[in-house]
Amino acid sequence: MKNVFLASAVALTAFAGAASAMGAASAYEGTIKQFAPEADLSGYSDAAIAHIVNTINDDGDDSFHQTQAQVRSLLKHLN
Repeated sequence: MKNVFLASAVALTAFAGAASAMGAASAYEGTIKQFAPEADLSGYSDAAIAHIVNTINDDGDDSFHQTQAQVRSLLKHLN
């Protein structure tokens, strides 16, 4: 049983390290591309990506098109 816990801890540690090595752009690219498929996120800072993702996640009662317009506007103005 100890070996199972040890193996799990090692796997989680390795996964956490790999996840932290990914930039915000690659981690949230799929989410942002749902609203702006043409977006090239390579030039955006982690803070800009976080701001865009927060806008997507905090859309409240906004429709898809309203959220899409907000995301595209942020992509224009944050780069």
